[in-house]
Amino acid sequence: MEEKKALVESMINGSEAAFDELYHSYSGKLYRMAYFITGNRSDSEDILQETFVKCYLYKSKLKQTERFEPWLYQILVRTAWRLERKKKGRAEISYEGILENEEDKKSAEHIREDKKTDGPLESVLVAETANEIQAALSNLDIKYRTVILLYYYNELSTREIAHITGAMEGTVKSRLHKARKLLKDLLKADSSEKTEMERGFCHG
Repeated sequence: MEEKKALVESMINGSEAAFDELYHSYSGKLYRMAYFITGNRSDSEDILQETFVKCYLYKSKLKQTERFEPWLYQILVRTAWRLERKKKGRAEISYEGILENEEDKKSAEHIREDKKTDGPLESVLVAETANEIQAALSNLDIKYRTVILLYYYNELSTREIAHITGAMEGTVKSRLHKARKLLKDLLKADSSEKTEMERGFCHG
């Protein structure tokens, strides 16, 4: 923690080496976050690059070095949202291959377990795979998708998410509540569809 704080302070003071080290430390996680939001690899790369360009250009505005990570998320989320507004009506999102390592899979499992909310999703999510959860997320509106990802994937509080997204904390809580319900409904519908298909194969 102290080492990361020292790197951030060095970056603010103009160290390109510190900036490069922070880039390598955070770029993978931020890229995956951008991809979870947009579902597009090219857009995610652009968002990642723009996030770090803004990080370097506006580094002097970061007054609390311990808030570096939430500050990065704030830049990334708002950059992604701006891009999405420009690209309404885009093709269907695909998350194929995004869960590339155990850390990503555990993050999806964290959503599935829903430990923070006494399990309102548990009865539906317990049988779902990480890939099915990611596919369901792709059908959520970007603002609902973002709060789910920030809350579970990044384990941020509703207060931190409010700061990142520029919304009131009450709005974040409302979006999170609705997002959970929508996600549960999507997974139920997907499960029912699979059951019907299996029955069709059995009787075909």
